[in-house]
Amino acid sequence: MKVVEDFVESCWSGHTSHTQSNSAGVDGYETGMHVPTSVLNTCNDSFAATDEKREKASTQFFSDTGLVALLCHHDCPLWTISMTLAGEKQHYAVVLLQQLFEHILNHVSVGVLYNIGCQLHCSCEKWGFLKEFLPRLTFGISVFHAYGHQWPCQMVYHPWKCRRFGLTDGEGCERFWSSLKKLIPGLRVSGVGLTLLFYFIVLICPLALVLSVHTHHQQSNSLP
Repeated sequence: MKVVEDFVESCWSGHTSHTQSNSAGVDGYETGMHVPTSVLNTCNDSFAATDEKREKASTQFFSDTGLVALLCHHDCPLWTISMTLAGEKQHYAVVLLQQLFEHILNHVSVGVLYNIGCQLHCSCEKWGFLKEFLPRLTFGISVFHAYGHQWPCQMVYHPWKCRRFGLTDGEGCERFWSSLKKLIPGLRVSGVGLTLLFYFIVLICPLALVLSVHTHHQQSNSLP
């Protein structure tokens, strides 16, 4: 995590834009992008998630300020990361995707639906994030959030206008957060021990019960 965080920060602090525009101020395109830079900038200003300085929880009083999760097509969480910095830093998404590619075959293509997928795609093309995996990546924007983007951006990144996404809405994280809302009162101010206990009781135990019932059902219906 720290290695990726430092790499992302060094790219942003030590480089300048490669926007393809002329001296007359005509709008241009970032390399590898199909949406004008002016449109990307407007989308960037429209979402709180792109403001990496915006604090959802004070880092002065809380060790963890939130969760970032990567879910599969069936809305099952694959990995989660505790946010420890102010804002929704982009390196969290980069780390999760790197983790995913380490666990899948080399020929598998991946579709990524993210509420600011256009910004993540632009950063990957511009700064070389996930460079070795980019040919296998298709970026899109989750359906609910897509309508907050500019129309040219929707034409490129709306999942129902992209190949391979089908009718997937990409809002699995919203459903995941909704399923965890009962944890908020007890975990808003808590230590690591209490947090792990809540996760065990609310998430692990019900899952173990379901698997146990399913296994028992399979065994009772199997041939002798």
